[in-house]
Amino acid sequence: MIKIVTSMLLLSVSLLQAQDNSVNIHMPKVPEVPKVEAVVPKLTIINAPTSQTNAEIVANATKDKTVVFSNRVAPFMLHKDENINKDANKTIEVGDINNGKVTAYLHAPLMSTQEVQKVLESAGFNILTTYKVDKKGLVTSLVFTNEAIQKAAAKTNRGFASTLRVTVDTKDRLISISNPIYLMKAFMQEEYDAQLAEKTLQTLRESFTTLENSTELVKFRILKHFKFMEGMPTYNDMIHIKKASNETLLQRAKKSKKLLYSQTLANGSIVVGVKLSKRTTKFIKKTGYQNAGLLPYPVLIENGEVKILDPKYYIAVMYPTLKMSQFMKIATVPGAITKDIDKIFR
Repeated sequence: MIKIVTSMLLLSVSLLQAQDNSVNIHMPKVPEVPKVEAVVPKLTIINAPTSQTNAEIVANATKDKTVVFSNRVAPFMLHKDENINKDANKTIEVGDINNGKVTAYLHAPLMSTQEVQKVLESAGFNILTTYKVDKKGLVTSLVFTNEAIQKAAAKTNRGFASTLRVTVDTKDRLISISNPIYLMKAFMQEEYDAQLAEKTLQTLRESFTTLENSTELVKFRILKHFKFMEGMPTYNDMIHIKKASNETLLQRAKKSKKLLYSQTLANGSIVVGVKLSKRTTKFIKKTGYQNAGLLPYPVLIENGEVKILDPKYYIAVMYPTLKMSQFMKIATVPGAITKDIDKIFR
């Protein structure tokens, strides 16, 4: 290959010399390489901490053992009835809803039954009955009301909200008063009148100046659907006892000699309180004397029918911190209560 090229070059040179004695050699042009400007990235050095494992990072972040949670609450967890500090300037007083919770009872140092009755009457309340719950007279229940409370309860299935209770507990040396906010919300349901409940509470605070919250705190928003546990009755699961005219049913209660009080509401409903048998009443020894004001048992005579709150509900709402172990000890009591009341209206 080299020989051939060389021969051709020599031949070309000889031909050129023959013409003008000059030699022209044509060399192939080397192709140009495109110019490329190299861009060198700028290097920035950051002083980063030594690499750590996830466990080490968590350990350092929580080494002061302080965990901070957000104050934000998911919208669906808030309830318009919770009334949580709506007025930032309002001072939280005894019995008020505080952080969504409300106490079931207002406690004060022991007073005599006569003293309690006098204070309530001076505050404008009517005493419907004074009832010694136990045989020894250690506990007395006072049932009281006023016109405003009766008027609010004069609605279908709301008669149970027509009274409040005070327990004079000489055993535990205290008086325990139903908190109107708690009881009215539970028994008035969606027809709860917050203004009336708060006004009634204020009257009680002004009358009994040494009141304190009981430790029985319940979330205010659950009172509408309160029940001891899943599968247990709520307020609306009333037990229907007997049917007859209102007057006939009232006369049967009077004839039984178990009637302790009665009041007729503006809508024609009659609310009565009845004594249970001595054997049935003994359950308060197991549930606690301080809330024995749930007796006498309330009964609603309405539209020709006798109705009671299911005892499993009524006992639970009046003893909101009742433990399962305590409830099991009185497992036969709800049935006994229903039988006692059935006998009264036969």
